[in-house]
Amino acid sequence: MAKKLSTKKRIMKMNRLIVLAAALTITASTFAQVIDNINYYLNDATKEAEIKHFSFNSFEYNSDEDKIVTNDHDDSHFHYKGEVKIPESVTYKGVTYKVTSIGNAAFLLESEMTSVTIPNTIENIGNEAFLGCDKLTSIYLPASVKTIGVSILSDCTSLESIVVDKNNKNFYSNGSNAIIDAKNNWLIIGCKNSVIPNTVTKIMEHAFWDCVGLTSIVIPNNVKNIDESAFSNCINLKSITLPDNLETIENGTFKNCKSLESISLPSTLKLIYADAFNNCNSLKEITIPASVNKINTHAFEGCTSLTTVTNLSTKPQSIYSHTFSVMENLIVPKESEEAYRNAPIWKHFTNIIGKPTPTTDIATLRPSEGNKPTVSYNLSGQRFSSPQKGVNIVNGKKIIRKKN
Repeated sequence: MAKKLSTKKRIMKMNRLIVLAAALTITASTFAQVIDNINYYLNDATKEAEIKHFSFNSFEYNSDEDKIVTNDHDDSHFHYKGEVKIPESVTYKGVTYKVTSIGNAAFLLESEMTSVTIPNTIENIGNEAFLGCDKLTSIYLPASVKTIGVSILSDCTSLESIVVDKNNKNFYSNGSNAIIDAKNNWLIIGCKNSVIPNTVTKIMEHAFWDCVGLTSIVIPNNVKNIDESAFSNCINLKSITLPDNLETIENGTFKNCKSLESISLPSTLKLIYADAFNNCNSLKEITIPASVNKINTHAFEGCTSLTTVTNLSTKPQSIYSHTFSVMENLIVPKESEEAYRNAPIWKHFTNIIGKPTPTTDIATLRPSEGNKPTVSYNLSGQRFSSPQKGVNIVNGKKIIRKKN
């Protein structure tokens, strides 16, 4: 509930900015008009129309008085219900305008809209165009779409199907239930049924933000970057497999993933940024690879169940006083135990253990242990696809393998 209030405050601020921008950008050739209960900017020079969002009223240029006037409309004009069909063109006072754009926040928080038909004339979709349309279940992008803003489908909690027309040269989905930039292979937006294809190299900011239906996801190894808040507020996400080559976990990437109980960090990881796992209050343990050289503030704050941290680095990393909320058990390499006991912040863990290596053979591990993919490291933090001879860290546990 608190999250929704926060979102509304953000939207109220955005509404004020949208209204101000509308007043500043309307010219003698551009004016606002409601046609068939959809808000448009109509451009007399280009004969094009853009769908716009107005929070309270719309504006129109009065050529007789050479000034902008306010047109008050019944509030019901600005709340779409059920199926919304965007036309290819609209006609006003005998003039026809081609509908080519869906503007920033055009359908912002239209919580009663269940579907939208986008015609093959739309070329541009602005930032947060459908943000908060929490009854929208599917969306189809026609071949005409050339540009897409950020967070266009964020907080669409019921979204389960995303399809891009196969003839679109700028974006594709190819059955992934996601929108992917064709030039860079960046995943722009996903939903609870997304399957990330191997072609993807980057997951954009807010791509799965507030995707409450997402319970598990596998990120393929070609992905090198995951932007800020990409999976933030995925409150039912329980399982995620990270790519082997990931070097950073950005600000708020998994913030408020309240159902996430465990995650295996790759051996290539170098930086864990602020709020990366903030408020993941089901996370019980974490193994930090030796490759990590810095963990920023609030990275694990609010992780109230995180009672065991295993750090594979022989040298204590730089951390902050608010990096961890719970500082109970810290397991470190035996030879580094004293270094951690004297290290800033790390020394405040209640129990710092240079844990002796167990004598359990890998063969005693049962496949039923979580049914999770096996992730193995050596004591230097190097990741392997399967355990090697000697000491291994397998899914967060120290194991000796006697034979290859």
